Amino acid sequence: MDELKRLAKLVVERSSKTSPLINQQDEDSLETKLFNLIKSDNIISDEAAAEALYGINSASASYRMLKSRVRKKLFNHLHFLAFPESKYRVSGIESYNCSALILEAQCLILASEYRIADKLLSQAIALAKTNDLNDCMIRALEQRQIINSAIHNIKLYYKTQSELQKYYDIEAKERAALQLSRFANIEMSAGVNGRNRFISEVPKILNELQDLWKNSMSSLIFNSYHSLSIHYLELCGDYEAISDAVEKAEQLLKEGHVHSNWFNHRYNQYIRVYALLQTKQYELGISLARQYIHQFEPYTLNWFAFMENYLLLALHSENYELASELMQESLGSQHIHTIQNAAKERWELFRRYLLLTHTIIPSINIVNLPQGVLTELVMLPKDKVGFNLSLLVLETINSFLNQSIDDYESHAERMRKYISKYLRGEKSERPRVFLRLLLLVINENFHPIRSKEKGQKLYDKLSQTAPPGDAFAEVEIIPYEHLWELVLKVLEKRVS
Repeated sequence: MDELKRLAKLVVERSSKTSPLINQQDEDSLETKLFNLIKSDNIISDEAAAEALYGINSASASYRMLKSRVRKKLFNHLHFLAFPESKYRVSGIESYNCSALILEAQCLILASEYRIADKLLSQAIALAKTNDLNDCMIRALEQRQIINSAIHNIKLYYKTQSELQKYYDIEAKERAALQLSRFANIEMSAGVNGRNRFISEVPKILNELQDLWKNSMSSLIFNSYHSLSIHYLELCGDYEAISDAVEKAEQLLKEGHVHSNWFNHRYNQYIRVYALLQTKQYELGISLARQYIHQFEPYTLNWFAFMENYLLLALHSENYELASELMQESLGSQHIHTIQNAAKERWELFRRYLLLTHTIIPSINIVNLPQGVLTELVMLPKDKVGFNLSLLVLETINSFLNQSIDDYESHAERMRKYISKYLRGEKSERPRVFLRLLLLVINENFHPIRSKEKGQKLYDKLSQTAPPGDAFAEVEIIPYEHLWELVLKVLEKRVS
C-alpha cells in the first residue's frame, strides 16, 4: 500500500490540470464532440469543424486551443493501445510493452523513486530476454546503471556492466545487419534497371548477413536475412527455391534456432500467394488469398501490398468481377491516400487496365468501379522497362479504340524506338513480341482477320516464352495473351 500511495501522490503532484485522456462518455464536452466529429470522417476541414462546434465558419482562437488539447490527449491515448497478436507481429508488440515499462521506470528515476523503478526494470529485462529484444535489454540495463550509480552499488554496477557489454556486441552486429539489408532493399526498389544492375551484389550481402546471424543468433538478424533471401529469389524468378527457403525457416523455428515471436507468418503467406501468381496457379492463389487477407490489418501498408497480389490473381484468371470488388474495397476509402505515391500510382494503373477490359467487353460484370486515385502518373513513367512499358501498352490499345485518329505513325514510331532502346536481350522477349503484335495491327490498317492470321506466329512465340524473373520486368498487369484477345475484339468493333 505504501508503494501505491507514493505512486498516487506522484501522479497528483506531477499531472497537468486537465485530464490526460478524452472522456468519450461525456457527450457535452467540446473535446468529446470534436473527437466524435473527427472519428465520423464527415468533417473535412477546420472551418467545418469550427462551424459544427461554435456556429462560426472560421477557425477561431477557441477552436485552435480545443484542437491543440485534443491532439495532446490523442497522443496520450497511444500509451494505452492494445495490439492483437492475430494482426501484428508478436515481437513488435512485446517491444512496445517493454519500451512502456522502461519509460515508466525512467519517469520514476527522474522522481528519485529508485526502488520502484528497479522493479519495473526487472520486468522489462525479463520481457526483453524472453522475446530476444536486444535493443530493449540495453536500454533497461542502462537505466539500471543510472540507479546503481545513484545508490552507489558498486558490485551490481560492474555486474550489470559486464552483461551490458555482451548485448553491446550483439547490438553492433544487429546494426550492421540492418544497414546491409536496408541498403540492399533500397537498391532493389529502384526500378527494373536499378535492380538489374544491383542484383549480382545481393549474394555477397546475404553471406554477410548469414555470418552475422551465426555469430550472434539474433532473431532480428535472421529476420533481415530471411526477408532479403526471399526478395532476391523473387527477383531471380526462382519460386521453387522460395518454397525451400520458407520450409528451412520453419524447420529452424521448430528446432528453436529462431524465436517464434520473430517469425513472420504473414510475410510467408504474402510470399506464397505471390509465388502462386508467378507460377500461374491462379485458382489456388485466389483461394489462399481469400483466407490469408484476414490476417492483415485492413488498410495498412501490408494489407495494400497483399491486395495488389490478390488483385493481380483475379486479373490474370480473367475474374474481372472479383477484380472490381477488390478494386472497390481498396480504393473506396480515404485510406488509399496513406500509402506511398508509387503504390498509389500502381493502383491507378491497375484501375485503368480494369477499365480498359470493361470498355472493350461491356458485358463483363464490373460493379462500382471507383473513380481515379490520381489524374497524373509521375513516378511510374520513369521506370522505362518496368511500369512505363505497361503505360505504353495501355495508351496504345486505348488509341485503337479511338476511330477518329487517322494517323498512327507516331504511335508506331514510339513503339519502334522503345523496342530498340529498352527491350533488348532474352529477358525482354515477351514485351518485345507483344509490341511487335501491336505494330502489326497498325501495319495491317486494323484489319481484324489479317492481323489475327499474320500475328499467329508472333502469338505462338509469345505463349511459348515464359516471363523472366522479377528483377528484369514488372508483373504483367493483364497477361499479354489476354490483351491480344482484347485487341482483336477492338479490331472487330472497328469494322462492324
